[in-house]
Amino acid sequence: MNARDWCASVQHEQRIIEALQAVPTPTPASVRKTLNGLGYIDERIHGLRQDGTTTRFHLDLRESGGRLCEAGTAAGATTDVTPCLAPATGPFTVERADEQRS
Repeated sequence: MNARDWCASVQHEQRIIEALQAVPTPTPASVRKTLNGLGYIDERIHGLRQDGTTTRFHLDLRESGGRLCEAGTAAGATTDVTPCLAPATGPFTVERADEQRS
């Protein structure tokens, strides 16, 4: 992941986590509505699925040759969003999640 993607990921993560922590019941529909309200269009939201009381999703944030995506779990106070990598071009697929930031 390049420096631009790292910087952007922090900004995306903070705003997404804050918004999703305020969702009382994080269903796929309510998570999509919240992400749409933040300006993320449906074509960029992938893999919304309910996993118990948690909703999992990926966001395709690739632009200008970047590879940034975000992997998220919406679960109230324990909501988390972490960066992941996708191919720079072509269909959206998650190649890997970044283990740690340096």
